Amino acid sequence: MSPRAHADRTGIVDAPSTVSLASPTDPSLAPLVVPGPWPTVLDRFDAVVAAFGDRPAVSDDTGTLDYAELDRRSDVVAGRLVPLLAGVAARESPVGVFVGHRASTVVLLLALLKAGHLVTVFDPHLPEARLKRIVELSGATACVVDPGAGLSAGVDASSVTVTMSVVVPADELLADLGTPEAADGPASGVSAGLGVPARTGTPTSPVSIVYTSGSTGRPKGVVQMDGQVMNDSSARQAAFGYAPGDRAVFVLPFSFAAGQSSLFTILQSGAEAWCVDPREVGTAGLLDVMERIEPTLLHSTPHLLRSVTAALDSRADRSSSARGRPAPAFARVRLVATVGESVLGRDVEAARRHLAPGAVFVNEVGSSEIGILAHFRLPGTSPVPSGVLPAGRVGANKTVRLTDAVGDPVADGEAGEIEVVSDLLSAGYWRDEEQDALRFGRSPAGVRTIRQGDLGRFDENGDLVLLGRSDAAVKVRGYLVEPAEVEAALMTVDELREAVVVPVVVPGEVTRLVAYVVAHETSRPPSAAALRHAVRALVPEYMVPAEVVTMPALPRTERGKVDRQSLPPVPSRPTAAEDLDPYERVVAGIWSTVLGLDDVRLDDDFMALGGDSLSAAEMLAAVHAALGVDLPSTSLVRSPSLREFSRLASGGDRSLPSHPDVVTLRSGSGGPALFCFAGAGALALTFLPVARHLGDHDVYAVQQHALETRGLPDRSVEAAAERALAVLRLIQPRGPYRLVGHSYGGLVALEIASRLRAAGEEVALLALLDTFPPTTTATRADLAFEPLRAHEPEPAASGVLGRVPSAIRAAVDRRVEAVLPDGLPAARQLGERVRARVVGPLRFRGRRQFDAFFDQAGLAARRYRLRPYAGRVLFVVADGNDGAERDWRPVLQGPHTFVDLPSEHSSLLREPHATTLAGLLRDHLARAS
Repeated sequence: MSPRAHADRTGIVDAPSTVSLASPTDPSLAPLVVPGPWPTVLDRFDAVVAAFGDRPAVSDDTGTLDYAELDRRSDVVAGRLVPLLAGVAARESPVGVFVGHRASTVVLLLALLKAGHLVTVFDPHLPEARLKRIVELSGATACVVDPGAGLSAGVDASSVTVTMSVVVPADELLADLGTPEAADGPASGVSAGLGVPARTGTPTSPVSIVYTSGSTGRPKGVVQMDGQVMNDSSARQAAFGYAPGDRAVFVLPFSFAAGQSSLFTILQSGAEAWCVDPREVGTAGLLDVMERIEPTLLHSTPHLLRSVTAALDSRADRSSSARGRPAPAFARVRLVATVGESVLGRDVEAARRHLAPGAVFVNEVGSSEIGILAHFRLPGTSPVPSGVLPAGRVGANKTVRLTDAVGDPVADGEAGEIEVVSDLLSAGYWRDEEQDALRFGRSPAGVRTIRQGDLGRFDENGDLVLLGRSDAAVKVRGYLVEPAEVEAALMTVDELREAVVVPVVVPGEVTRLVAYVVAHETSRPPSAAALRHAVRALVPEYMVPAEVVTMPALPRTERGKVDRQSLPPVPSRPTAAEDLDPYERVVAGIWSTVLGLDDVRLDDDFMALGGDSLSAAEMLAAVHAALGVDLPSTSLVRSPSLREFSRLASGGDRSLPSHPDVVTLRSGSGGPALFCFAGAGALALTFLPVARHLGDHDVYAVQQHALETRGLPDRSVEAAAERALAVLRLIQPRGPYRLVGHSYGGLVALEIASRLRAAGEEVALLALLDTFPPTTTATRADLAFEPLRAHEPEPAASGVLGRVPSAIRAAVDRRVEAVLPDGLPAARQLGERVRARVVGPLRFRGRRQFDAFFDQAGLAARRYRLRPYAGRVLFVVADGNDGAERDWRPVLQGPHTFVDLPSEHSSLLREPHATTLAGLLRDHLARAS
């Protein structure tokens, strides 16, 4: 049995004892083997300089250093450091480095190693308080500092180094290095002549300390040693194939263990590291750099890769990918690798859309303590696994044992806790014997071991598959649940970009699973109800999250991993049984079904439980079918809780809204009124998430006339504005007025604002939310109202008159589908026009009712003619509306502000974007006052 392909009966997989690091394109450098003739990073670096001295080594926007020049400069800087750091005990107290992500940083790191010092990199992008804590834990008394390094993150370098006895300005160390001194390289003895100590390093010599997040909240200092770094370089070279001529865009932070290890792999291969920090230049800036430098490799976190592919998807160059050509930024990229957290099959597919057909994808798995644990390599033609990618083949010179709860090996194919056995692990935790004893140990043969609480198994191909953490599993209703499995189910939802699931364990309460999700920027965030329905199709009922929290982004540690401790808390729910009357019991059952919940409490709010305008329509239809009562969506505003809504549905509360088109979303604030105009085919209820954040205003929302009742809809923007203006004047007879319009509603709001100003009234603010001009509004197919679920009941249509048109429509639909199952292009357009003209007196089923009003508004918008507007305007631009400023500037002739809000068009009014949008509105409303 091949140990590379299968676990034996003890659950052990042995990797080959050595991995070659020979250049596949240049035989002038002997292969790197571990163990081998180069015991330390610097020993191998000398060999690379000798072989490839004139090849580029490190670059940034200021220029490029070849290997000979990098070696010479680091020699000179090492000589300058020796007297400055004379009082720092080498290898016993680290020297800090607080500088930016530049090529000169590589000079400093090599110089400190040549001067015989242990290094710890302080990341300028960390919060100042955390940096001070790391400085304290490290015991560093000396630091090389660039005072400007932390300015972009609001960090004052002097406050970080205030306890240091030696602070060395980086610019002084790097000054006057441009003219070569009398040195030809390391063989000339220049280092010794500058007072640099002779090298005494071994594979067990400490190289650096990297700080990671600790479970207790205290950062852990993990000591990296020469042998560990060298071994990781050999394993990575085997997976990546680094060679002279490769240019790697180096984006991983220097303070990150994988960042340092990746840098040394590049330098030990004769390749080039191009330094660029995405935190400084942003995703767009990174892509601009990549287009200019044409790298061959990208090694990043999955989080950054998702941002890159999302940006490429939204760029114009996606058309080149559609024609089978790689995106310009990926024109020469032959390999993409990720490290730091789980990567999904669909992440690979998203990257492949922009890569050349033969490009390779590699999933790298490891930790600061272990180094590289495994690699999973996917050639460009290989099928992509669904869900989370395997960790892959175990790394060089490491053995993985899978054990059960009492430490015994598990059987082949079974899951167990991962124990890594190797003498090439981290040297341990810096000045933390308690953590050392907890994680590290020795095998019976005296080899070092480590357990970090990770679960795994070997699949039929011999690949290691990670299954989450042993300390993350919880019992829900008596069943053991691994949150990672729930996360995997959530990530099958295409609209989601990220998801984490956290168990909430409170004594005396039922354990709940809370899902924190982030949608793709170009997708509308699914409602909590929709997500629960999707998950329920894949996992047992007890594994469905009780709460879903939509966020604009997940909090992350300095290592790029999700910071679960910083996730917002979710309020606890009462567990005592409630006494429900018959109506409450029926409505509670409907709410539970629609929202995908097991239990709904009397004081629960439908929208707060994850409902939206679509699930509201579904729920109202189900209530009509069960109780025979026909309620508009606005009833959820007046009666949002189960208790209130059940009373309304039972007929015990007759206080329905007095106007079918205008909904009061907030009242009693004592502040000025805000009038909101919904988009085409959208309910006024869509503004509710925003209104909840506008407590200083009475908020009224207007939807298209006859959207929820029978009647003649307004056939023009002017008619819609005239009808709404009459109601607006009743609510607020005089100005100043504050108007907000989303999409088509923006045209209505603009027409009302123009009429008010013509009448001499003051309009303090007009906010247009991603409104397209009339020439495009009616033709944007991607702005269509989101479909209701296929299983949605038909909305209310009472009595015989309600059933007859429905039956006629159904018969016509069946006949058309039988004759023309796919329809004709012109026929579909004609059908939409007919539907738009008959909607109102004739009501359509489910989604078609909203689509018909969308079509009807499109026809109205097409006939509308814009006129110059001289009032104050806030224009919020969502994704995909690239021409907004160009199209609207000729119209907006008064004070106006354009603000980009990364969101899909219809998602502007939904969380998490609703919070951001409300903040924008509050700010501009305050200025207008």
